[in-house]
Amino acid sequence: MARCLGNCGGIVAGATLLLGVAFAAGGPAMYRTEVDSDHLLRVAGWNTLGVVVTTAVLALVAAYQATTGGRVTAPLLSGGVVVGVSAFAHVLIGFTDVRRIRARTVARQRQKAAVVNRFVRHDLKHHAQLLLGYGEQLVGSGDGDDAVDAAVVGRRVADIGSELAETNDRIAVIDDLLDSDDDRAAVDLAALVGERRGEWESAHPGGELTVDLDADLRVAAGDHLGTALEELVENAFEHGGDSPSVAVEGSQTGEEVRVEIRDDGDGFPERERALINEDRTETQLDHSDGLGLWLAKWIVEHYGGRLAVESGTAEGGRVAATLPAADATAT
Repeated sequence: MARCLGNCGGIVAGATLLLGVAFAAGGPAMYRTEVDSDHLLRVAGWNTLGVVVTTAVLALVAAYQATTGGRVTAPLLSGGVVVGVSAFAHVLIGFTDVRRIRARTVARQRQKAAVVNRFVRHDLKHHAQLLLGYGEQLVGSGDGDDAVDAAVVGRRVADIGSELAETNDRIAVIDDLLDSDDDRAAVDLAALVGERRGEWESAHPGGELTVDLDADLRVAAGDHLGTALEELVENAFEHGGDSPSVAVEGSQTGEEVRVEIRDDGDGFPERERALINEDRTETQLDHSDGLGLWLAKWIVEHYGGRLAVESGTAEGGRVAATLPAADATAT
């Protein structure tokens, strides 16, 4: 019987050793896979958790048995086997967790691609129809009362070119977000808004822009944060009243900074709010009308924040962007 137990113990010990060798040999292979470093660290974290927790439990069991006079045959072997199996199981748990995260990331990227695809197709079709119409006007233009003012048509064509260039710039930002990491640094919100305020006011001379940002308000973000704020401010001016009044306010609470952009317009339709807040899913028949809010949302989320449309039609429009404070990420 003792000999049989010894043989079984040797088999189990050998299996445990093989598991250890497999982990050691598989480490470089895992590193070369598509699993990035952050996810490998997550797997390592699960592995460490399994080893630490199992070792602690075994230590408590051994201490209890020592106090009660109990005895375990080959405690080191038994403990090594249990810890090895636990480590292996937690590595599997870690990879399952990584797969879940990656699946969620892929789903969000597909959502972005679908939104961009719908917008670009609609935008190109709309502008192509306009250009064809202007071309037909020029070709069919006669003399006298039927003559088409070429200067007017030229300005309209130039406007279309500017709008297409803006669309191209937005697509370039989205591509950059998809291809780059969320490298963040401390961004002074007051300075960022101050740099762009004159440009916003010049573009909307009939409107009013007020800014109320706490002193030394700094967020952990990157170069595209200015684009997100510009999209939100432009949206507020566009959907404000006849003489739109837009307010940009910001304050820090704990480890987060909240920035609100408000206007005095008719507010956001319920469908638009639900789509941006992801209370409902975009489809071919049920989708947002523009790309600006989506772009602002994706930029804010890229920097670890969140964006929400918070007001209905009775209160005007209000969008809140919440970002991690720079001092919170530095600690």
